[in-house]
Amino acid sequence: MKKLLLLFFLIILLLVALIPETEFSGYYENRFFLIFNTGNTDSGDNNILTGDYNRLRIKLKATPSDNIKVNLAVDFFSLYGSLMTPVGVNDNTPVDQINPNEKINIDRVYVDMYFKHFDLSVGKQRIAMGVSYLWAPLDIFNRVNFLEPKEEKPGVNAIKLYAPLGKNKSVTAVFLPDEDIESSGKAIRLKWTFFNIDSGITYINGYQIYKDVFGVDLRGENFIGWWFEYGSFKTFSETYSKIVLGVDYTFPIGTGLYWLSEYLYDNSGEADFNNYDFDLVSKGTRFILGRKYLFSMLRYGMSDFASLSISYIGNIDDGSFLINPAFSYELFQNVSITSGFYIPMGKSGGELNNQSIGAFFLWLKINF
Repeated sequence: MKKLLLLFFLIILLLVALIPETEFSGYYENRFFLIFNTGNTDSGDNNILTGDYNRLRIKLKATPSDNIKVNLAVDFFSLYGSLMTPVGVNDNTPVDQINPNEKINIDRVYVDMYFKHFDLSVGKQRIAMGVSYLWAPLDIFNRVNFLEPKEEKPGVNAIKLYAPLGKNKSVTAVFLPDEDIESSGKAIRLKWTFFNIDSGITYINGYQIYKDVFGVDLRGENFIGWWFEYGSFKTFSETYSKIVLGVDYTFPIGTGLYWLSEYLYDNSGEADFNNYDFDLVSKGTRFILGRKYLFSMLRYGMSDFASLSISYIGNIDDGSFLINPAFSYELFQNVSITSGFYIPMGKSGGELNNQSIGAFFLWLKINF
């Protein structure tokens, strides 16, 4: 850990010395959890567990010339109590052998190069596909995070080319190198706009378990915002498809009441909830077990400094669901706190209420 920290800060000092046009930003956050049993506690299993972690994310952008930008983002974690991995971060985060409660994650390290007719990005970077808010069927490079849909996604090693193709049209091509060309991932995405509808076609080949992925997405606004995303997936063992339908709207109530809902149909899931294999989720093989899901969220800005929100995630097949009420307040400029609950409800033993375990959380975040 100490050697990695020293190396990181030496790199920063070197960049500052050699490239005066270097920008720093990032944030610090502390997340505290109380984890409790919301079901029958007659068995005596009613202990309240605690978990806490600190996260420092440092982002650096250096511009050695007008056509080149170097990007770096590193996360430093310290975890305590019942938390083994940070929320929203892959389980393969490098762990220091001396202190297993401390982790370092080099999340971004890539170079942007700007040419006359195209842009080229090389290195560990964020790759995103599709348009949906939570379920993101085409975004196979990232895990679905129920608890934080917009938590920062991990970077992947890739070479990405972006080229505009005239007015309101573009193409993005991605190569994700592996041991050889055949096992390396390849992706291409075409985007265009017609009649004020943003449209996209995506094809992905040879990335991890996926032999072929073909997708279509649409996004528009006709009184309410709406989007559609379809993916057809062929792995080495099965073929299946996913469909997402989403809408959002801001009601003219006070400062504005924002509503968003997304429906997911995934025919690779189990039609009978009695056949759920929860080990697939714990191992990361699957993110969901059923076929039909609904996510819905309401957010109301009480003032310029405070907001209330509540979200619902439901498994329509088995009747289990998760409720997440939250309150956010800006204490000072760039300093905010968020507090709330994760409450499992519905069918006991269902996917989202499997062990009747809920949580209270209190988060502090400082941007700089």
